[in-house]
Amino acid sequence: MADLSVDTGAVRTFAATNDGVAADIAAQGGLDTVSHVAAMTPVFGLIGADFLASFAVAELLHDRDINALSARFGKLGQAAFGSAATYDATDAEFAGGLNTAAGQIGEQA
Repeated sequence: MADLSVDTGAVRTFAATNDGVAADIAAQGGLDTVSHVAAMTPVFGLIGADFLASFAVAELLHDRDINALSARFGKLGQAAFGSAATYDATDAEFAGGLNTAAGQIGEQA
């Protein structure tokens, strides 16, 4: 088996960065489609109703995609935090086992 070394501090930094990206992306979501369409209605009038309906749908889909992207970055950050915690716990458990074994060897000597 190959040696594995994980810098859990770096993994946590990666996780925090992804959480920050998720928050930044989420801040760009939440478009106010109703006010946007209301503001454009006087300009386009009845002739542009089809365009306004298409615009509203496109903006809603865009907002949904922004929220989905934010959620993906958030899940990536959570997974990285969980991985770092698992690596630390595994190392601590293994080190405890080694210390116990070393103590038993010392008692026998």
